[in-house]
Amino acid sequence: MMPTVALCADAESIRRPDLIGLAGESLARQEWLRLFSSGEEARRFLCTDRSVAEAWVAGCDDVEPINLAAALKRDRADLRVCLLAFQGTGSLMSRATAAGIDASLTRQAFVERYTAAKRRHALAGVAREPGLASGKAPMVGDDAARAMREHGQGSGTPAFGGAAASGGAFGRDPVAEGRDSGAPRSAVRFAPVPATASRPAVSGRPAFVLPVVSGSGGAGKSTVAALSALFAQGLGYRTLLLDFDLRFGDAHELVGVPDALAVDEALSAPARLEGLAPDGLVPAVLAAPKRLEDAEAVVREAPRLLDELQGRFDVVVANTGASWAEEHALLLERCSKALFLVDQRPSSLRACRHALELCSRCGIATGPFLFAANRCAKGAPLTSIDVSCALRGVPAVELRDGGSEVEELMGAGQPLDLIAVKNDLCTSLEHVLVDILPGCEGRTLSLAEPSDGRRERRFGRSRRRSGRRGAPCPC
Repeated sequence: MMPTVALCADAESIRRPDLIGLAGESLARQEWLRLFSSGEEARRFLCTDRSVAEAWVAGCDDVEPINLAAALKRDRADLRVCLLAFQGTGSLMSRATAAGIDASLTRQAFVERYTAAKRRHALAGVAREPGLASGKAPMVGDDAARAMREHGQGSGTPAFGGAAASGGAFGRDPVAEGRDSGAPRSAVRFAPVPATASRPAVSGRPAFVLPVVSGSGGAGKSTVAALSALFAQGLGYRTLLLDFDLRFGDAHELVGVPDALAVDEALSAPARLEGLAPDGLVPAVLAAPKRLEDAEAVVREAPRLLDELQGRFDVVVANTGASWAEEHALLLERCSKALFLVDQRPSSLRACRHALELCSRCGIATGPFLFAANRCAKGAPLTSIDVSCALRGVPAVELRDGGSEVEELMGAGQPLDLIAVKNDLCTSLEHVLVDILPGCEGRTLSLAEPSDGRRERRFGRSRRRSGRRGAPCPC
């Protein structure tokens, strides 16, 4: 097994893992973990070995931990770097944020992250055992839990990472809950999703994953996700709009694709993914499950589906639900960037802080989060500065209030009309996306172009008229 995680710690902590909260562990026996006590050696190895996707920096014998973490991130922007800040001060946290370090983990968050990684690799090892490749079905639910116990993993601490396999990024196991409480389990049986390796992404790299999240409902996630997918498609990326609001998602209606393939349909018949493709200016759309009761079954199968989707598209924009659950963990674990919305209600800002506290407890890296104050207008209660101050100085951007026009046109499934009339929300959102999507440097903002002809070539003529009395026709 190739190492996929690096741990940088001083030699004494590697000999005595209890010093970093891992009492009873034998770090040298973990085949998935690469150990370094020298910062120079760690940098030299990680610069060339791309099999390691994540690095935990507790210390080393020759460099300060914060300096090593910053250097690793500077050497490899794609490496997820977590600083173990057991007694972190505000100054240390500020330095870590400024250096672009993905997460600063408390002792408990580190233990949870370690436990989750160990579970995930134990399951991967079980899947490679003889017999599974000879036609036997992969283990799920009770069988997988039993296999983990046989491999010495036990139930452990619920932790973030490999959420669907470990059954609890946020401290809950849907399978166990159904068994213990007597609640009926979903009867849905999904077919195996094909391996991603057979269908590389257009760019040759896994898709850029952009979940749109918020701490509470009503912040505008569905609208922002739908428009973000349209802009990504308009910027030339092969884009998928994934509706992971698994219970009440309607993103497919907002982009005017009422007959879009649903997630549960794709899992039941994976061959249908072959027909999942953008339609001109409209991105590919994978809608929320048609039946609410299938949501938990979808979550259990979601990791393989996400692997497949990341191999088919350049950008995956994911809408999410209001209540944080396992699907949020799955997306945030894979995200390249996450757009975190806060609307103009004080309760939305409080909910944002609660969600961030949850992320801290679960070891979720918040480095990729971009906070956005939504529905900003002259005299609005909250600005990006207010959001930044409330969240202890993290950067925040503003999305302008688009007015009633947004609800009217998006509700009618006419987002291209909204884009064509240069709505304030669209203008501000496009500026944000050009800054965060890969390879957008130097591209011209279509909404900032004075030429109507250029805008039409970029976004095309709307296929529908808004139908509003007295409204100007965008074409």
